[in-house]
Amino acid sequence: MRARMWAAAVSAAALTAAMFTPSAAAASGTPPNGTARVTITTPAGVPANITLTGKTQHVVAKPPAGTATTVNLTMPTGLYRVDLPRITFGGTAYTAHLLIPFTVVLPGKTTPLKVSYTAEPGAHDLHATAISQSSVTLTWAAPKGAKFALRRTVGTKPATHVFDGVDVPVTGTTVTDTKLKPGTQYSYALFTQVKNCWYGPITVNAGTAPAAGSDQAAYIAAPSTLLAQPANIASATTTGNGVHVVLQNEVPAPLLGAGVVLPVSAGLPGGFLGVVTALSGDGHTIDLRAGGLSDAFDYYEIAIDDFTASTPPPPAAPAAIAKSQRGGVTAKIAAAQAGCGGSASEKVSYSAGVSVAGHFKTKVDKYSILGADIPVGASIDLAVAATVSGAAAIETTASLKCSVSIGEVFKMLTVSPVPIAVSLKPGAEFGIEGARTVSNLGLTATAGVQVAGSLSVKNGVSFSGNPIASATPLTPQITKNGSVTMKVGAELLLGPGIGTKDAAVIAGLDGQLNPLEASLTPYFPVGDARYNACATIEAKATIGLDMSSKAWIGNWDVSKTIVLDALHGTHQYGGSPWYVPGGCKDLAPPSSPDTLLGSGVTKVDETIIGGAGQWGHVDGFAPGQKTWVLSTGSINDVIGTPDKFASTSLGTPGDDLLSGLSGRPTYDAATYQVKVVPTGTTLHVRYVFASEEYPEFVGSAYNDVMAVWVNGTNCATVPGTNDPVSVNTVNDKTNSTYYVDNSTGAAGYSTSMDGLTTPLTCSVPVTPGQPVTVRISVADSSDGVLDSAVALVDGGIWTD
Repeated sequence: MRARMWAAAVSAAALTAAMFTPSAAAASGTPPNGTARVTITTPAGVPANITLTGKTQHVVAKPPAGTATTVNLTMPTGLYRVDLPRITFGGTAYTAHLLIPFTVVLPGKTTPLKVSYTAEPGAHDLHATAISQSSVTLTWAAPKGAKFALRRTVGTKPATHVFDGVDVPVTGTTVTDTKLKPGTQYSYALFTQVKNCWYGPITVNAGTAPAAGSDQAAYIAAPSTLLAQPANIASATTTGNGVHVVLQNEVPAPLLGAGVVLPVSAGLPGGFLGVVTALSGDGHTIDLRAGGLSDAFDYYEIAIDDFTASTPPPPAAPAAIAKSQRGGVTAKIAAAQAGCGGSASEKVSYSAGVSVAGHFKTKVDKYSILGADIPVGASIDLAVAATVSGAAAIETTASLKCSVSIGEVFKMLTVSPVPIAVSLKPGAEFGIEGARTVSNLGLTATAGVQVAGSLSVKNGVSFSGNPIASATPLTPQITKNGSVTMKVGAELLLGPGIGTKDAAVIAGLDGQLNPLEASLTPYFPVGDARYNACATIEAKATIGLDMSSKAWIGNWDVSKTIVLDALHGTHQYGGSPWYVPGGCKDLAPPSSPDTLLGSGVTKVDETIIGGAGQWGHVDGFAPGQKTWVLSTGSINDVIGTPDKFASTSLGTPGDDLLSGLSGRPTYDAATYQVKVVPTGTTLHVRYVFASEEYPEFVGSAYNDVMAVWVNGTNCATVPGTNDPVSVNTVNDKTNSTYYVDNSTGAAGYSTSMDGLTTPLTCSVPVTPGQPVTVRISVADSSDGVLDSAVALVDGGIWTD
């Protein structure tokens, strides 16, 4: 009787659709449109999909949130079949209620279609309670007096009929299926008979525990999870915060909020684990946001005890030409950096080997499958460290910055059911100050992190972590000493579904790991006979990694970004700084050293603040005299002719007192502080201030500045004023009497700086026999490039 009613309704609907089709539209060949207003109602928290198939096909999706969703579809008029798939969600099956599984869309009209899903009266809450290499234990709830048929199939496709697959004998509402193979995927389909009616199936996918030493996982997948195979995917592309996927036509549209595991592919070399956030109208295209293991699995456990991955050292390659750091001085920069990597005398090469090692263990447990140590939640135990080894060869005649590429490290740790991989993309950067010839410069450095912790209903969130850091330097061969910096930085990704760096995973890391940040500087100052005989190597590692963790069950949900000291910060390598070759800092001093102190003063102690390359004794800076020089860059760049360019951003701090004098933040400060006991009543300091900021940046924010503090008072002021000596207070327009234009070379001066002051002297009253502190400082203002310097003539601190 019901079949006759449906047939009659269908015939009437088709006739009605034909009667209401406008002839003009038919004549034009354009089918008329109408509207289907589809309302899907489910129990709270249950998603659903229905499909309307006629002249076109439309999929309407209800998300898990709420109990109802209404969608208006504009579509060609005609008869549409309404497909109402059963839904298994949270271990319970839901069926739809619709009197007639057809609807008619009329031209210019709105046709209501209301679909309601309710739980089937059969078994529900199907889940696993134990997994081993050879068995799976399942349990469920059901009405009193119900009978069951449980069918097992190999793979991820469950039985659809009570006679499919292998029968698993059932007594009561719990069963242990035995004699299974380790590390194998099985699907279970549970059918229920209640009052002579069969319901189901409700399904679950399980993977047995692997054999010892295997990289496979033991797992229970949520019924709504799509464990996609390569044949299921037409295309998959990353979007920055997820993946856009086109499914093959035969793949049923997944539910909104369902977990999807994508296999490894050319576009996703690490696969992807995501959650469905959007579904196209035809159900073939989905958008995924990065998800966690708990979004796709009720239980998941994997233990990769040790992994290693490496890349062979690339052939030595010339470094790239560095870029201009500030406009307005491009001609000088081009001259200073010409041929970086372009000739035999201008090269930076670095042959490095990079490897990654660690372990990876994680467990997600929503039903306390394997014990009570973590009743409900997740645990993590992982470590990853990158080792960089190799030597650099540097041969330059000028300051430059260069980059050298290093091969990527990538390794799949496991492929199924969830791809888990480690990826490291390293690169090296070098900064060289002035003419240098150094070979065998490098370190074997290992840096990384070790993290362990858990999230659970009982114990909350608890994590701990420790950095991994060790290094051993090579002994460089130095022909021309000087300051060199090198940095090996890498983007690290570790974890499930790392197809995008924005993935939030239950046990994974992403971010920046710099195993090596090192500097080589001369231990002895320029002019010292031991200058090329000893160097200082300092090294550290910097870590900036993020780890996101997620677990949930029922109404309990925790999604947390783990913040640990081990995941962020700078870690100095033990033993740093090293003096190479060993013991070189104890070399005997040269005889008859030059001295900065003149008559009438006796030194008590002295301190130098800044890198060793910022301070030294040079000839010819000022006419006819040797000078001690403090520079905001390298003093080797200070000496020379104006066509040479002095500009090095050291990345070191400025000086708060100088910032106050300049009115701007300062950088790359260099300071010499000496405590002396005077015999006279007046202390004198004779100095010259020079800068590469002249003349282009006079009057700008780049107001490089110096000071001579005597017992806390600055006496380095423009004669006759209280203005501190700086680029903006002494130049070709202001106080020009004290300015020397060196842009084309000034007689008697041997400096690359484009401008400088005449020798100036500041004089301060002192008390004989009472210690006096003299602090001489210079700094870049507003940025760290275009160097400035202060020169102090020999004997330039004296009293009378």
